[in-house]
Amino acid sequence: MNRPKIKIEKNVLDRSIEVFTCILILISASLILIYYNQIPEKIQINFNWPSKDENGFGTKNTLWASPIICGIIAISIYKLNQYPWIFNYPVTITTTNAKYNYKMATQMLRLIGLTIGVMCLTITVISIFNSLGKTIAFQKYTDSLFPIILVGIPVYFIIKIIKNTNN
Repeated sequence: MNRPKIKIEKNVLDRSIEVFTCILILISASLILIYYNQIPEKIQINFNWPSKDENGFGTKNTLWASPIICGIIAISIYKLNQYPWIFNYPVTITTTNAKYNYKMATQMLRLIGLTIGVMCLTITVISIFNSLGKTIAFQKYTDSLFPIILVGIPVYFIIKIIKNTNN
């Protein structure tokens, strides 16, 4: 695999997406800190976790899983974006199309990272509000919306890359 190793320059939007992703994850962690003493020791856990008991409850410390895991994913995406020539592409990478394809791939990963940041904040807010006995109207949409977005972003960029090759 002899792909050109081109450094893709970030524009203002690229940097803004990365910063906003980090801010969303930090807000998520901050909300846990702010509400931590108000949250009961046992809270309902909506995902399968080792500390989940047979009744669907876990300790409030499991709230930290979302910002920690999402933070690790965001940092990994940030680092991975520095090496776009190692990605898999639906087309053959040449010196003439490398810059475009690398740009599309890095933008795709940034948007996936942003979606993960939004998911982190959403999961945290829903978990905190549920543990405090409050309901959130948009909660019923999140279970189907985030998987659609996380699949839709790569599909969109793959189509865009393939269309550019056919032109």
